[in-house]
Amino acid sequence: MYCSAECNKRITCRTFDFDADSLQCRLWDLDTTTGSIVASPSKPRSCVGSVQFSPNNYVNIHNQSCSHCDQSRYEICNVNSSTCQCPPFTYWNNGMCMTQLFQGQICSNAFACRTDLNLSCQPGCDFTYRCSASPTAGIGQTVAGFCNGSTDAGTLGVMGPWGIYVSPFDGILYVSNYDVPRFQSFLPFSRIGSTILSNGLSAPEDIFVDSSHNIYMSDYTINQGIMYIQRPGMNLTSFPPIGRSNINCSLIGLYEVIGVVVDQSGNIYASLPTCYAIVKWVPNSTTGILVAGNLGHSGTNSNSLDWPRFMHLDEDRAALYVADSDNNRIQKFIIGGNGTGITVAGGNGAGSHLNQFSIPTGVWVTRNGQTLYIADSNNNRVMRWNIGDTQGSVVAGSASGIAGSTNKLLSYPGDVALDPTETYLYVSDYYNNRVQRFLLQ
Repeated sequence: MYCSAECNKRITCRTFDFDADSLQCRLWDLDTTTGSIVASPSKPRSCVGSVQFSPNNYVNIHNQSCSHCDQSRYEICNVNSSTCQCPPFTYWNNGMCMTQLFQGQICSNAFACRTDLNLSCQPGCDFTYRCSASPTAGIGQTVAGFCNGSTDAGTLGVMGPWGIYVSPFDGILYVSNYDVPRFQSFLPFSRIGSTILSNGLSAPEDIFVDSSHNIYMSDYTINQGIMYIQRPGMNLTSFPPIGRSNINCSLIGLYEVIGVVVDQSGNIYASLPTCYAIVKWVPNSTTGILVAGNLGHSGTNSNSLDWPRFMHLDEDRAALYVADSDNNRIQKFIIGGNGTGITVAGGNGAGSHLNQFSIPTGVWVTRNGQTLYIADSNNNRVMRWNIGDTQGSVVAGSASGIAGSTNKLLSYPGDVALDPTETYLYVSDYYNNRVQRFLLQ
């Protein structure tokens, strides 16, 4: 009982064991979530006990001011936030402070692993997330699909992943499957996908999710085009009003649409590669507005585009970034401007030098608006390019353009995205039928 009381005095103690022969009392900061109690024939008079925790212990203290946890058994005062938070070697989960996990244990939380041992929750090829050391830069981890590039149309596989999006609000990964048409979602710390839409699709291209969790999905169809919108708790709707577009570049349709982004006012921006244009659709409108490009005509000047594909919207700076694929450049357009583009990356012809691209398809911009990540598809790599620089650097894939299926290589990457903390880069590795994640430095 004395040994038990000593454990209960210490906020970091979760388990004690007392040997009646040696009168030794040992205190541990672990519990049965990180191991198990095993009977010992050599210690028949050893007594083991573990402190019991429940969400009821935390109802009136967690995230409250520090006065609520003064001399508390369960939480401590965090000096940075001046609120009651979990003590060392524990993390908040399921309404209580849980013991952090060790190497190889299955995890489902960013804070579940022992950070003092340099462990974090990482994806594995066994379709689980486990506590392990973080990868080094340039080493990809498969977060969707099979690590070896196998194909599967079930919940474990992705087939021809093309457009991807990582929600900045909840970290959910969204994937469009081009080869077996469907749109999928993957929850954080889960390698199991859920199908959002598959029926009636022809060639899924891009996917975007707004702050209200409305999901916008573009379907590129030869000589046609349509966009689907899934709003929470509502039936699936399609767009534009005329349905699938006909074989022309009229502003009343979405002829062969690929890219899609949406602003906070609900304005939809769509890229029409074979119309060489970006169009904007105001909510409830029946006609689009030309934002960039020369409708029906390709070109290389600052007012023209040639096969624009995926886009990124920096709404804070009223800037729309476009992967101008066949011009091998990234163009920046000011929302509400005159349609004149500024080349912010590439524009030096097709090639594999650090100032060149070969069919760039995807682009993502950091929150501060200073750094671009570009899927350089034909070069089988992802480039990082700082605004104002004359060349970029390779952050994923081969610097020389070699395709491959190892964890260091890519094969025709289609799109890129960053996680909400901008710690990881996500890449759709098209021919390898997987989505890879890379640690950024």
